[in-house]
Amino acid sequence: MREVVKARLDFVIFENKENHYVVASFEETEDYHEFTGAGRLVDPKEEGEYELEGEYVEHPRYGTQFRIDRAKLVLPTRKEAVVHFLSSDTFPTIGKKSAETIYDTLGEDCLEQIRQNPQVLQQVPRFPQKKIDIITDGICQFTGFNDNYIKLLEYGLTNRQITLLENTYEDDALKTIEEDPFRPLYEIYGFGYKGACRLADAIELPADDLRRLEAMIYEECRQMAMRSGNTYIPYPIVQERFQSVQKEAFEQALANLIGRQNLQAEQEKIYPFSLYEDEILIAKGLRTHWFDVEPVAAQDIDEKIEQVEFMLNIEYDAIQKQAIHAFFEHSATILNGGPGTGKTTTVKGILQIARMVYPDAVIQLCAPTGRASKRLSQLSDNDSKTIHSLLKWNLDDNQFGKDENDPLDVDILIVDEFSMVDTHLFAALLRALPPYCRILLIGDEDQLESVGPGKVFNDLIESGIYPIVHLEKIFRQSSGSGIAQLARLIRDEQPLAFADGANFIERGQGQILETLKKAIAQYDEQERMSLQIIAPMYKGKVGIDAINATMQAMINPNDGKKRQVKAGTVWFREDDKVMLLKNLPEDDVYNGDIGYICEIHDGIITVDFGSQIVDFSKDFLYYLSHAYCISIHKAQGSEYDRVYCVVEPQTAHMLNKRLLYTAVSRAKKELFVVGDPALFGQRVRRKQSHIRMTTLQQRIQEAMK
Repeated sequence: MREVVKARLDFVIFENKENHYVVASFEETEDYHEFTGAGRLVDPKEEGEYELEGEYVEHPRYGTQFRIDRAKLVLPTRKEAVVHFLSSDTFPTIGKKSAETIYDTLGEDCLEQIRQNPQVLQQVPRFPQKKIDIITDGICQFTGFNDNYIKLLEYGLTNRQITLLENTYEDDALKTIEEDPFRPLYEIYGFGYKGACRLADAIELPADDLRRLEAMIYEECRQMAMRSGNTYIPYPIVQERFQSVQKEAFEQALANLIGRQNLQAEQEKIYPFSLYEDEILIAKGLRTHWFDVEPVAAQDIDEKIEQVEFMLNIEYDAIQKQAIHAFFEHSATILNGGPGTGKTTTVKGILQIARMVYPDAVIQLCAPTGRASKRLSQLSDNDSKTIHSLLKWNLDDNQFGKDENDPLDVDILIVDEFSMVDTHLFAALLRALPPYCRILLIGDEDQLESVGPGKVFNDLIESGIYPIVHLEKIFRQSSGSGIAQLARLIRDEQPLAFADGANFIERGQGQILETLKKAIAQYDEQERMSLQIIAPMYKGKVGIDAINATMQAMINPNDGKKRQVKAGTVWFREDDKVMLLKNLPEDDVYNGDIGYICEIHDGIITVDFGSQIVDFSKDFLYYLSHAYCISIHKAQGSEYDRVYCVVEPQTAHMLNKRLLYTAVSRAKKELFVVGDPALFGQRVRRKQSHIRMTTLQQRIQEAMK
């Protein structure tokens, strides 16, 4: 039963400063009943008096607790509490003697009297105006913060949103949003459109207020860019989306957004985010990094190639040698090739020779994802970082610490899995590079494009700005050579062949889950760690969610011993395989990293990612998902010894040549495609229906003039 309790906070047992979750010991102010309360309290004050709204519940481990749904810090009334409050640091120069005099003169509700009318302090004997002002200011700050916080909660904001507002606007948060509830949408990273609309409704902003339409246009342009991957939205498409809106109002709202540079426009192209500046910055940056380099005699390079071949016990073919020579002849080079074509072996040679030719050079390897970076480091025997880590990305404001004002100390930069790099990330990387830095970009133009807007790798290749070496010969001759061959056949649109590690298991939709269960059951725990199931879609009878639930029940069932916690409809259990969904640079783990839950304690999930162990104490579904099965997009940039890829009719609308090529090339030793072979054979011929619209090539050509 819900109730309101007035209580004093004795001491804090546990506090999570990120989400303000607090467990504390309280004592009721009327009957001195002691109890434990748990819930959200911002800046809990020991000895502070609270009005708590909630109900008593039975915690399975800690017994009876008062679940705090809402907490309001109130002015104390008991004499010892009033004296303690007035003699605190909030009221400098007010000592215990002055506080006792105030209480004795005005009574137990003295603080409320002062809040309503500060002049009552003139009744206190020998009390100067200076002290009256100090107490007045202190009480105003105390009640003002508390009332503002309660007001923001009543407006429907979450604690996270309130924290974002207070960190940005400090003391003016409430005033700012009451003047313009949509301002945080444009100014605060992480404050979304729905939250701004809730604010607008809460302050009863008229339905026809133009700011509502502006926010709607702004959000729709951003969403269209993310859905399509375009860096701009054609004006007619935006106009068509709002055809039901009065034309004059639409044009005025769009003009206001462009005028404030919330959106940018050029020749009937509308650019959301910062994509307009990003494309210009990339084009200029590419021009900057095209310069004459100190020549190295071709004969010297050939001699060093022979040394590397002897050291690594390999033999480079003519195209690989051409790639090595190209790197030393130019300030920037592009290396393009599919799986098994020797990209990593070529890069090893470049690194070895670069250290001979440039012994004092600072060489940095990087990749767009954590798993891709770790893989690059392992295969090349060199240190590698994620691009976000290299640029010192800040999660809170989505800004990079490294830029033209504080550039990287790098002479040679090598970027792997470059097809995954979007427009904004590449612009940020170029901003942070010193002008003398040489660049090697490595990728596979046939793989999926970046998740974020743009098709940077393809635009660079098609622009012809840098020398490009295409590796085509398949070198993988050991187990799994058939996988690289299958990828080649898909790319070249040749008849498919499944052999030497590439397998197709024909099954109807109703048989797929059972087939996967039997297949995975044959592997021991160690083998499962290097195995990955991938699928195109989350929903459906054999979608990612259903496969994850099935695999969890089989591999890691609820045995009553392992601790678990529920988030939404999902149970996270100790020993579960999970994937990180967000970048957490302060913990050196990134979107796409896979780990195992090693402990669950007091609602905190601890995940071992191999190189890092990270605690998650809130919003589990926001940060983690099960990873027994992951999407093909999430698998990009990673390789696994064994891959089981699900292909079935319910996902037909998503399947195309680029997606299936990417799926096939995730496997190193064994690939098992499970599903409908006719559907697979048909969809690997299907071209991508949507070609991303960008203006990067045009800007590159202009910059190179």
